[in-house]
Amino acid sequence: MADEKEQQGEQGYQLQSQHFYKIITSYMPESFEQDAVQIALIAVDKYRQLKDIAFYIKHEYDKKYPGSGKATEGVYHCIVGKSFASAVSHETRQFIHMKVDTYHVILWKSKDTPFTPGGE
Repeated sequence: MADEKEQQGEQGYQLQSQHFYKIITSYMPESFEQDAVQIALIAVDKYRQLKDIAFYIKHEYDKKYPGSGKATEGVYHCIVGKSFASAVSHETRQFIHMKVDTYHVILWKSKDTPFTPGGE
C-alpha cells in the first residue's frame, strides 16, 4: 500500500505528465482510497496553486461521495502542501495521507458540530 506508483490518465481525463504518488497512511476502504488518489492526480496535473489543488480535491470528493445535507453527518476537508503539521479528528475509515509528486495531501471527513453562539 505504501509503494510509490506512477500514474498516467484516469477517469476520462488524460494527464498531461506522469505523476508519482505514495500512500503514507490510509484508513479508507480501497475504493474510496483509489478515488482519492485519482482525484489528487488530476488536481496536481490541472493546477499549480496549492489552494486550487486542495479546493479541487475537496469539491470533487464531495461530488463523488455527497452527504445527506445534515450538519451532523460530516464533511470532507483537504490540506495540500510541502511542509506542514496536522492533528485532525476524522470519522472511522475516512482519512488518507498521500504524497503526489512533491506535495503532501491529507483528505478526511469529520462531523460538523452545529455551532451555538455563547457556547450553550
